[in-house]
Amino acid sequence: MKSFTLLLWICLIPGLTRAQREIVITGGGSGISVLDYTRFGADSGAGRVFYDTLRRNLDLTGQFRQGAPSAAEFVVTGEARERGGQLQVTVEILDRSNQRRFGKRYQSPPDQARMLGRQAADEILLDLKRARGFATSRIAMVGTRAGSTAKELYLMYPDGEDVMQITRFGRLVLGPRWAPDGQSILYTTYHRGFQDLVRQHLQSGRLETISSFSGMNTGGAMSPDGRSVALILSRDGRPELYVRDLRSGRLTRLTNTPPSGKSSPSWSPDGSQIVFVSGHEGRPHLYTISRNGGSPRRVTTGGAENLSPHWGSNGLIVFTRRLGARYQTATLNPANGDIRLISPDDANYEEPSWAPNGRHVAVTRTSGGQSSIYLLDTGGTEPIPLLHGRGNWQMPAWSP
Repeated sequence: MKSFTLLLWICLIPGLTRAQREIVITGGGSGISVLDYTRFGADSGAGRVFYDTLRRNLDLTGQFRQGAPSAAEFVVTGEARERGGQLQVTVEILDRSNQRRFGKRYQSPPDQARMLGRQAADEILLDLKRARGFATSRIAMVGTRAGSTAKELYLMYPDGEDVMQITRFGRLVLGPRWAPDGQSILYTTYHRGFQDLVRQHLQSGRLETISSFSGMNTGGAMSPDGRSVALILSRDGRPELYVRDLRSGRLTRLTNTPPSGKSSPSWSPDGSQIVFVSGHEGRPHLYTISRNGGSPRRVTTGGAENLSPHWGSNGLIVFTRRLGARYQTATLNPANGDIRLISPDDANYEEPSWAPNGRHVAVTRTSGGQSSIYLLDTGGTEPIPLLHGRGNWQMPAWSP
Protein backbone atom coordinates (compact mmCIF):
# COMPACT_ATOMS: atom_id res chain seq x y z
CA MET A 1 0.00 0.00 0.00
CA LYS A 2 1.22 3.42 -0.88
CA SER A 3 2.53 5.11 2.23
CA PHE A 4 1.27 8.39 3.51
CA THR A 5 3.40 11.50 3.15
CA LEU A 6 3.69 14.16 5.79
CA LEU A 7 2.03 17.42 4.89
CA LEU A 8 1.31 20.44 7.03
CA TRP A 9 -0.25 23.54 5.63
CA ILE A 10 -2.21 26.38 7.08
CA CYS A 11 -5.02 28.38 5.53
CA LEU A 12 -7.57 30.86 6.83
CA ILE A 13 -11.32 30.19 6.73
CA PRO A 14 -13.27 33.20 5.50
CA GLY A 15 -15.35 34.55 8.34
CA LEU A 16 -13.36 32.81 11.08
CA THR A 17 -10.80 34.42 13.33
CA ARG A 18 -8.52 31.42 13.69
CA ALA A 19 -6.44 29.40 11.25
CA GLN A 20 -7.46 25.95 10.09
CA ARG A 21 -4.65 23.44 9.95
CA GLU A 22 -4.77 20.44 7.64
CA ILE A 23 -2.44 17.59 8.50
CA VAL A 24 -1.66 14.31 6.75
CA ILE A 25 0.12 11.96 9.12
CA THR A 26 1.86 8.70 8.25
CA GLY A 27 2.87 5.87 10.48
CA GLY A 28 2.50 2.18 11.05
CA GLY A 29 0.73 2.49 14.36
CA SER A 30 2.21 2.66 17.84
CA GLY A 31 1.66 0.72 21.03
CA ILE A 32 1.09 -2.58 19.19
CA SER A 33 1.64 -5.61 21.42
CA VAL A 34 2.86 -8.89 19.97
CA LEU A 35 0.86 -11.97 20.99
CA ASP A 36 2.15 -15.55 21.01
CA TYR A 37 -0.71 -18.00 20.33
CA THR A 38 1.37 -21.19 20.13
CA ARG A 39 0.24 -22.37 23.57
CA PHE A 40 -3.48 -22.10 22.80
CA GLY A 41 -5.24 -25.31 21.74
CA ALA A 42 -8.39 -25.55 19.60
CA ASP A 43 -10.15 -28.51 17.99
CA SER A 44 -11.24 -28.54 14.37
CA GLY A 45 -14.89 -27.57 14.99
CA ALA A 46 -16.37 -24.75 17.01
CA GLY A 47 -13.13 -24.41 18.94
CA ARG A 48 -11.29 -23.46 15.78
CA VAL A 49 -14.03 -20.93 14.90
CA PHE A 50 -13.61 -19.34 18.34
CA TYR A 51 -9.83 -19.19 17.96
CA ASP A 52 -9.91 -17.69 14.45
CA THR A 53 -12.54 -15.13 15.50
CA LEU A 54 -10.57 -14.12 18.59
CA ARG A 55 -7.39 -13.56 16.57
CA ARG A 56 -9.18 -11.68 13.77
CA ASN A 57 -10.87 -9.28 16.17
CA LEU A 58 -7.75 -8.64 18.24
CA ASP A 59 -5.85 -7.87 15.01
CA LEU A 60 -8.57 -5.40 13.94
CA THR A 61 -8.05 -3.30 17.08
CA GLY A 62 -4.70 -2.09 15.77
CA GLN A 63 -3.22 -2.79 19.19
CA PHE A 64 -2.22 -6.45 18.80
CA ARG A 65 -0.54 -8.67 16.22
CA GLN A 66 0.66 -12.24 16.10
CA GLY A 67 4.39 -12.83 16.45
CA ALA A 68 7.08 -15.31 17.34
CA PRO A 69 7.38 -16.38 20.99
CA SER A 70 10.75 -14.65 21.27
CA ALA A 71 9.18 -11.29 20.31
CA ALA A 72 5.93 -11.63 22.22
CA GLU A 73 4.89 -9.23 24.93
CA PHE A 74 2.02 -11.54 25.91
CA VAL A 75 1.41 -15.29 25.67
CA VAL A 76 -2.13 -16.55 25.00
CA THR A 77 -2.75 -19.92 26.66
CA GLY A 78 -5.78 -22.14 27.15
CA GLU A 79 -8.06 -24.18 24.94
CA ALA A 80 -11.38 -24.16 23.09
CA ARG A 81 -13.05 -27.55 22.67
CA GLU A 82 -16.50 -29.09 22.35
CA ARG A 83 -17.56 -31.25 25.29
CA GLY A 84 -21.02 -32.57 26.08
CA GLY A 85 -22.66 -30.56 23.32
CA GLN A 86 -21.16 -27.28 24.54
CA LEU A 87 -18.18 -25.20 23.51
CA GLN A 88 -15.96 -24.82 26.56
CA VAL A 89 -13.19 -22.22 26.47
CA THR A 90 -10.42 -21.22 28.84
CA VAL A 91 -8.30 -18.18 27.98
CA GLU A 92 -5.33 -16.89 29.96
CA ILE A 93 -2.84 -14.22 28.96
CA LEU A 94 0.58 -14.05 30.60
CA ASP A 95 3.13 -11.26 30.36
CA ARG A 96 6.90 -11.68 29.97
CA SER A 97 7.36 -12.21 33.70
CA ASN A 98 4.79 -15.02 33.53
CA GLN A 99 2.25 -12.97 35.49
CA ARG A 100 -1.36 -13.56 34.56
CA ARG A 101 -2.88 -10.42 33.01
CA PHE A 102 -6.19 -11.95 31.91
CA GLY A 103 -8.06 -15.14 32.70
CA LYS A 104 -11.61 -16.26 32.00
CA ARG A 105 -13.72 -19.31 31.25
CA TYR A 106 -16.52 -19.27 28.66
CA GLN A 107 -19.24 -21.70 27.65
CA SER A 108 -21.83 -21.54 24.89
CA PRO A 109 -23.58 -23.67 22.27
CA PRO A 110 -21.17 -24.48 19.43
CA ASP A 111 -23.10 -22.32 16.96
CA GLN A 112 -22.30 -19.26 19.11
CA ALA A 113 -18.53 -19.70 18.79
CA ARG A 114 -18.06 -16.50 16.78
CA MET A 115 -19.96 -14.36 19.27
CA LEU A 116 -17.93 -15.90 22.09
CA GLY A 117 -14.71 -15.04 20.26
CA ARG A 118 -15.87 -11.44 19.79
CA GLN A 119 -16.81 -11.12 23.44
CA ALA A 120 -13.44 -12.46 24.54
CA ALA A 121 -11.61 -10.05 22.20
CA ASP A 122 -13.42 -7.03 23.66
CA GLU A 123 -12.71 -8.17 27.22
CA ILE A 124 -9.02 -8.82 26.53
CA LEU A 125 -8.63 -5.38 24.93
CA LEU A 126 -10.26 -3.74 27.93
CA ASP A 127 -8.08 -5.59 30.45
CA LEU A 128 -4.75 -5.25 28.66
CA LYS A 129 -5.13 -1.82 27.02
CA ARG A 130 -7.93 -0.17 29.01
CA ALA A 131 -9.62 0.49 25.65
CA ARG A 132 -13.18 -0.08 24.49
CA GLY A 133 -13.62 -2.74 21.81
CA PHE A 134 -16.02 -2.92 18.91
CA ALA A 135 -16.09 -6.66 18.11
CA THR A 136 -19.67 -7.17 19.34
CA SER A 137 -21.05 -4.05 17.64
CA ARG A 138 -22.55 -4.15 14.14
CA ILE A 139 -22.23 -2.26 10.89
CA ALA A 140 -25.21 -1.47 8.68
CA MET A 141 -24.44 -1.03 4.98
CA VAL A 142 -25.98 -0.89 1.55
CA GLY A 143 -25.02 -3.80 -0.66
CA THR A 144 -25.50 -5.22 -4.13
CA ARG A 145 -24.75 -8.93 -4.24
CA ALA A 146 -23.19 -10.49 -7.32
CA GLY A 147 -25.84 -11.11 -9.98
CA SER A 148 -28.23 -8.50 -8.55
CA THR A 149 -28.79 -4.83 -9.32
CA ALA A 150 -30.86 -3.99 -6.21
CA LYS A 151 -29.19 -2.01 -3.41
CA GLU A 152 -30.52 -3.49 -0.17
CA LEU A 153 -29.79 -2.94 3.52
CA TYR A 154 -27.48 -5.44 5.25
CA LEU A 155 -25.89 -5.92 8.66
CA MET A 156 -22.56 -7.49 9.55
CA TYR A 157 -20.14 -7.71 12.43
CA PRO A 158 -16.88 -5.74 12.07
CA ASP A 159 -14.92 -8.94 11.43
CA GLY A 160 -16.90 -9.28 8.17
CA GLU A 161 -18.80 -12.40 9.25
CA ASP A 162 -22.50 -13.15 9.77
CA VAL A 163 -23.71 -10.85 6.98
CA MET A 164 -27.50 -10.54 7.21
CA GLN A 165 -29.85 -9.07 4.59
CA ILE A 166 -32.48 -6.79 6.17
CA THR A 167 -34.51 -5.46 3.22
CA ARG A 168 -35.78 -7.30 0.15
CA PHE A 169 -37.49 -4.46 -1.68
CA GLY A 170 -35.71 -4.90 -4.98
CA ARG A 171 -35.42 -1.11 -4.91
CA LEU A 172 -32.80 1.44 -3.95
CA VAL A 173 -31.94 1.92 -0.25
CA LEU A 174 -29.75 4.86 0.87
CA GLY A 175 -28.11 6.44 3.91
CA PRO A 176 -28.58 4.06 6.88
CA ARG A 177 -28.18 5.62 10.35
CA TRP A 178 -28.63 3.89 13.70
CA ALA A 179 -30.96 5.01 16.46
CA PRO A 180 -29.02 5.71 19.68
CA ASP A 181 -30.36 2.57 21.38
CA GLY A 182 -28.99 0.34 18.60
CA GLN A 183 -32.38 -1.33 18.10
CA SER A 184 -33.49 0.38 14.88
CA ILE A 185 -32.07 1.94 11.71
CA LEU A 186 -33.24 4.96 9.73
CA TYR A 187 -32.77 4.97 5.95
CA THR A 188 -34.23 6.31 2.71
CA THR A 189 -36.01 3.86 0.44
CA TYR A 190 -37.84 3.87 -2.90
CA HIS A 191 -39.84 0.72 -2.15
CA ARG A 192 -43.15 2.49 -2.82
CA GLY A 193 -41.86 4.03 -6.03
CA PHE A 194 -40.90 7.37 -4.50
CA GLN A 195 -38.57 8.58 -1.78
CA ASP A 196 -39.53 7.80 1.84
CA LEU A 197 -37.53 8.12 5.05
CA VAL A 198 -38.27 5.09 7.23
CA ARG A 199 -37.24 3.48 10.49
CA GLN A 200 -36.59 -0.26 10.55
CA HIS A 201 -37.17 -1.90 13.95
CA LEU A 202 -34.76 -4.83 13.92
CA GLN A 203 -36.29 -7.15 16.50
CA SER A 204 -39.88 -6.99 15.26
CA GLY A 205 -39.15 -6.18 11.63
CA ARG A 206 -41.70 -3.34 11.74
CA LEU A 207 -41.21 -0.56 9.20
CA GLU A 208 -42.19 2.91 10.41
CA THR A 209 -42.50 5.85 8.02
CA ILE A 210 -40.78 8.95 9.38
CA SER A 211 -41.25 11.27 6.40
CA SER A 212 -43.03 10.87 3.06
CA PHE A 213 -43.48 14.42 1.80
CA SER A 214 -43.51 15.12 -1.90
CA GLY A 215 -39.93 15.41 -3.15
CA MET A 216 -36.80 14.73 -1.11
CA ASN A 217 -36.89 12.81 2.20
CA THR A 218 -33.28 11.96 3.06
CA GLY A 219 -30.51 12.17 5.63
CA GLY A 220 -32.43 10.85 8.62
CA ALA A 221 -30.30 11.13 11.76
CA MET A 222 -31.78 10.59 15.21
CA SER A 223 -30.75 12.89 18.06
CA PRO A 224 -28.70 11.41 20.94
CA ASP A 225 -31.77 11.46 23.21
CA GLY A 226 -33.86 9.61 20.61
CA ARG A 227 -36.58 12.26 20.57
CA SER A 228 -35.94 14.03 17.26
CA VAL A 229 -34.78 13.35 13.71
CA ALA A 230 -32.73 15.71 11.56
CA LEU A 231 -33.54 15.32 7.88
CA ILE A 232 -33.36 17.01 4.48
CA LEU A 233 -36.70 17.86 2.84
CA SER A 234 -37.63 19.71 -0.34
CA ARG A 235 -41.29 20.12 0.60
CA ASP A 236 -41.02 23.91 0.31
CA GLY A 237 -39.47 23.80 -3.16
CA ARG A 238 -35.75 23.37 -2.36
CA PRO A 239 -33.68 21.15 -0.08
CA GLU A 240 -33.45 22.47 3.48
CA LEU A 241 -32.53 21.07 6.89
CA TYR A 242 -35.41 20.26 9.26
CA VAL A 243 -35.86 18.68 12.67
CA ARG A 244 -38.90 16.52 13.38
CA ASP A 245 -40.12 15.78 16.90
CA LEU A 246 -40.92 12.06 16.93
CA ARG A 247 -43.56 12.30 19.65
CA SER A 248 -45.61 15.23 18.39
CA GLY A 249 -44.66 15.08 14.72
CA ARG A 250 -43.86 18.82 14.80
CA LEU A 251 -41.54 19.89 11.99
CA THR A 252 -39.06 22.76 12.42
CA ARG A 253 -37.16 24.22 9.49
CA LEU A 254 -33.61 25.19 10.47
CA THR A 255 -32.08 26.58 7.25
CA ASN A 256 -33.19 29.16 4.70
CA THR A 257 -30.22 29.65 2.40
CA PRO A 258 -29.90 30.34 -1.34
CA PRO A 259 -30.97 27.36 -3.47
CA SER A 260 -28.39 24.59 -3.18
CA GLY A 261 -27.94 20.92 -2.41
CA LYS A 262 -27.98 19.89 1.24
CA SER A 263 -27.28 16.50 2.76
CA SER A 264 -25.97 14.33 5.57
CA PRO A 265 -27.02 15.90 8.89
CA SER A 266 -25.31 14.52 11.98
CA TRP A 267 -25.81 15.49 15.64
CA SER A 268 -23.17 16.66 18.09
CA PRO A 269 -22.69 14.29 21.05
CA ASP A 270 -24.72 16.55 23.37
CA GLY A 271 -27.49 17.08 20.83
CA SER A 272 -27.11 20.86 20.80
CA GLN A 273 -25.78 21.21 17.24
CA ILE A 274 -26.05 19.59 13.82
CA VAL A 275 -23.37 19.40 11.15
CA PHE A 276 -24.54 19.13 7.54
CA VAL A 277 -23.41 19.66 3.94
CA SER A 278 -24.51 22.66 1.89
CA GLY A 279 -23.41 24.17 -1.41
CA HIS A 280 -25.05 27.57 -0.92
CA GLU A 281 -21.66 29.33 -1.01
CA GLY A 282 -20.48 27.47 -4.09
CA ARG A 283 -18.74 24.16 -3.49
CA PRO A 284 -20.05 21.65 -0.92
CA HIS A 285 -18.79 22.49 2.57
CA LEU A 286 -19.59 21.47 6.13
CA TYR A 287 -21.67 23.78 8.31
CA THR A 288 -22.85 23.57 11.90
CA ILE A 289 -26.09 25.02 13.22
CA SER A 290 -27.88 25.07 16.56
CA ARG A 291 -30.64 22.50 16.84
CA ASN A 292 -32.91 25.49 17.53
CA GLY A 293 -31.91 27.20 14.26
CA GLY A 294 -30.01 30.40 13.58
CA SER A 295 -27.21 31.17 11.14
CA PRO A 296 -25.17 28.21 9.87
CA ARG A 297 -21.42 28.41 10.58
CA ARG A 298 -19.06 27.15 7.91
CA VAL A 299 -16.39 24.88 9.41
CA THR A 300 -14.41 23.72 6.35
CA THR A 301 -12.37 25.40 3.67
CA GLY A 302 -10.30 23.91 0.87
CA GLY A 303 -11.02 20.73 -0.98
CA ALA A 304 -13.13 20.52 -4.13
CA GLU A 305 -15.92 18.90 -2.09
CA ASN A 306 -16.57 18.21 1.61
CA LEU A 307 -19.20 15.55 2.19
CA SER A 308 -20.74 12.90 4.48
CA PRO A 309 -19.94 14.19 7.98
CA HIS A 310 -20.39 11.99 11.05
CA TRP A 311 -20.00 13.65 14.47
CA GLY A 312 -18.53 11.10 16.84
CA SER A 313 -18.89 10.67 20.58
CA ASN A 314 -15.21 11.73 20.80
CA GLY A 315 -16.23 15.24 19.66
CA LEU A 316 -14.54 14.95 16.26
CA ILE A 317 -16.28 15.05 12.89
CA VAL A 318 -15.16 12.52 10.29
CA PHE A 319 -15.98 13.38 6.68
CA THR A 320 -15.12 12.92 3.00
CA ARG A 321 -12.93 15.47 1.25
CA ARG A 322 -12.10 15.50 -2.46
CA LEU A 323 -8.51 16.47 -3.15
CA GLY A 324 -7.64 16.35 -6.84
CA ALA A 325 -9.14 13.23 -8.36
CA ARG A 326 -9.43 11.31 -5.05
CA TYR A 327 -12.03 11.24 -2.32
CA GLN A 328 -10.28 10.87 1.02
CA THR A 329 -11.40 10.57 4.64
CA ALA A 330 -10.49 13.24 7.19
CA THR A 331 -11.30 14.22 10.74
CA LEU A 332 -12.21 17.74 11.84
CA ASN A 333 -11.92 19.15 15.34
CA PRO A 334 -14.76 21.72 15.41
CA ALA A 335 -13.25 23.39 18.48
CA ASN A 336 -10.08 24.54 16.73
CA GLY A 337 -10.61 23.77 13.03
CA ASP A 338 -7.80 21.22 12.77
CA ILE A 339 -8.25 18.74 9.91
CA ARG A 340 -6.38 15.45 9.72
CA LEU A 341 -6.40 13.18 6.66
CA ILE A 342 -6.59 9.54 7.76
CA SER A 343 -6.82 7.63 4.45
CA PRO A 344 -4.10 6.93 1.87
CA ASP A 345 -4.34 8.11 -1.73
CA ASP A 346 -4.42 4.68 -3.43
CA ALA A 347 -8.23 4.67 -3.88
CA ASN A 348 -11.36 6.61 -2.96
CA TYR A 349 -12.28 6.41 0.75
CA GLU A 350 -15.77 7.83 1.35
CA GLU A 351 -18.91 7.80 3.54
CA PRO A 352 -17.12 7.41 6.90
CA SER A 353 -18.75 6.30 10.14
CA TRP A 354 -17.13 6.35 13.59
CA ALA A 355 -16.80 3.13 15.55
CA PRO A 356 -18.17 3.29 19.11
CA ASN A 357 -14.61 3.37 20.48
CA GLY A 358 -13.91 6.76 18.83
CA ARG A 359 -10.66 5.51 17.27
CA HIS A 360 -11.69 3.51 14.21
CA VAL A 361 -13.75 4.47 11.17
CA ALA A 362 -15.65 2.32 8.67
CA VAL A 363 -15.52 3.66 5.10
CA THR A 364 -16.46 2.79 1.53
CA ARG A 365 -13.30 2.10 -0.47
CA THR A 366 -13.73 2.20 -4.23
CA SER A 367 -11.11 1.20 -6.79
CA GLY A 368 -11.58 0.06 -10.37
CA GLY A 369 -15.35 0.31 -10.07
CA GLN A 370 -15.45 -2.08 -7.11
CA SER A 371 -16.63 -0.87 -3.69
CA SER A 372 -16.23 -2.55 -0.32
CA ILE A 373 -16.16 -1.71 3.39
CA TYR A 374 -12.75 -0.97 4.93
CA LEU A 375 -11.53 -0.17 8.42
CA LEU A 376 -9.44 2.95 9.01
CA ASP A 377 -7.48 3.35 12.23
CA THR A 378 -6.76 6.90 13.36
CA GLY A 379 -3.84 5.39 15.27
CA GLY A 380 -2.01 5.10 11.94
CA THR A 381 -2.20 1.44 10.84
CA GLU A 382 -3.00 0.49 7.24
CA PRO A 383 -6.61 0.21 5.96
CA ILE A 384 -8.10 -3.26 6.43
CA PRO A 385 -10.82 -4.83 4.23
CA LEU A 386 -13.75 -6.03 6.34
CA LEU A 387 -15.63 -7.86 3.57
CA HIS A 388 -14.36 -10.37 1.06
CA GLY A 389 -16.08 -11.86 -1.96
CA ARG A 390 -18.14 -10.53 -4.81
CA GLY A 391 -20.64 -7.69 -4.78
CA ASN A 392 -20.49 -3.98 -4.12
CA TRP A 393 -20.83 -2.58 -0.60
CA GLN A 394 -21.11 1.02 0.52
CA MET A 395 -22.56 3.56 3.03
CA PRO A 396 -21.41 1.88 6.28
CA ALA A 397 -23.04 2.99 9.52
CA TRP A 398 -21.58 1.74 12.81
CA SER A 399 -23.94 0.89 15.67
CA PRO A 400 -23.61 2.86 18.96
